[in-house]
Amino acid sequence: MRYRDLPYEEKKKIVSLVFEETNKMKRSNMHINCHELSRMILMKTGIYLAPSTIWDWFAGRHTPLRRRHKAVRRPPDENAQVVRGLVLTDLDVFNTYNTTRLFLTTTKDFYAYSTRRLLSKYGWVTVKPLLSCSTPEWRMSAYIDYSRWIHELRKPINFLTKREKMKLLSGAISGDGYITISYVKQKYIGFAVALSSTQKHKAKIFHQVLESLEIPHRQYRIQRGVKWTRIGDQIVWTRSPYEYRIIVESKNAIKYLLMNLRLIEPFREIKRLLVLRFIEKGLFDRDLVKPVWDYLRTLEKYSTIRSQIRACKLISEEEFDKKNLDKQWILKRLHGKLYEYADVVEELKPAAMKIISDLRSTP
Repeated sequence: MRYRDLPYEEKKKIVSLVFEETNKMKRSNMHINCHELSRMILMKTGIYLAPSTIWDWFAGRHTPLRRRHKAVRRPPDENAQVVRGLVLTDLDVFNTYNTTRLFLTTTKDFYAYSTRRLLSKYGWVTVKPLLSCSTPEWRMSAYIDYSRWIHELRKPINFLTKREKMKLLSGAISGDGYITISYVKQKYIGFAVALSSTQKHKAKIFHQVLESLEIPHRQYRIQRGVKWTRIGDQIVWTRSPYEYRIIVESKNAIKYLLMNLRLIEPFREIKRLLVLRFIEKGLFDRDLVKPVWDYLRTLEKYSTIRSQIRACKLISEEEFDKKNLDKQWILKRLHGKLYEYADVVEELKPAAMKIISDLRSTP
């Protein structure tokens, strides 16, 4: 067992022993040797404490026992492939020493917190607001054990079970996927589940998973006219001239897929449940589906603006001053957008809720 996996009281004993042995070295006029201290701790307690950790304590880079309630790093479990699906899409990954750091930056606090609930089972996780350019956002940071997770995150697709493949798709669709409606005829509509990526090797993984599950789908390579897109006030650059898109449109395939998925992104999970209900009841009438979809789309935009306002209020004035930005002006602009969406939400809500209420009732 390693030091980081110990409960707080046991860590206190280890830290006390380290400084006790250090004082003995000083009294004997010996040079403080972190490797020797690590060896002595291992011999006396059976716990491995890295020499670099001891040195960081002495150098003041880290304070021992600073985080009393720091989460124990746990190995992968049945939801490990959900994490892998998110890593393939929305999560940024950095590996350092024995730690894999995962980062999610989003304007949606509800997405950041739902991701935190998933990853908090495996290590220490935080969610904090940050100012990116002039956009208030949320940063989710997770720290998991590298040695326990590296093989799980790179496991070949043909080694995954059917359940694990569905878990991977759940994470991927929560990240860069979407559930949408497509117009088949003037009066009737169809549903579609899609995944997109600007990286060919990731799109290939999604294709392999769907193909191995025998789920019919179509693949597209879309040429991007520009190498940047505007998201709010931000300009996001991409090095890829193509976007790879995988779409599932068959009614039976969509029903099978949605019955087995559990999405992390809250609004996509709501759409999953509603589409499944529409399909089960055989309702493909445009006049029934479109009001619900318009309401959900607007409500999501409204909730995103509220998330940005909450982030903006928590970010200090100094952060805005560093970028020569006026915090009050940004808040005023966000509140203006919020009121606009609030009016549309109230307008669309009655018709949408009536349809949703009818869907919940038994035939």
